[in-house]
Amino acid sequence: MVYFILSRHGYDQLAASGGLPTSPLWVSGGVLSVDELSALRSLGFNITDFDSQIDPSDPEEIDEAVETIRLHHPGQVVWVEYSHAA
Repeated sequence: MVYFILSRHGYDQLAASGGLPTSPLWVSGGVLSVDELSALRSLGFNITDFDSQIDPSDPEEIDEAVETIRLHHPGQVVWVEYSHAA
């Protein structure tokens, strides 16, 4: 499974739910700082950040991002953060 996080709140909730997954983790641009990304990678986490922020209220942007993730992880389930408030 691949996790796609769209917000800092979503990242914090995932991290608090028992630790970050060992599965690949993709985050929208700006969710994590350069230092946070570097620290996670140095700990062995497979984390990829988009160059730009994905609007969590724009289904088309989310779909495009998921397609990009699927290109890198064919055949994998992609879990996408969703918030009704978004």
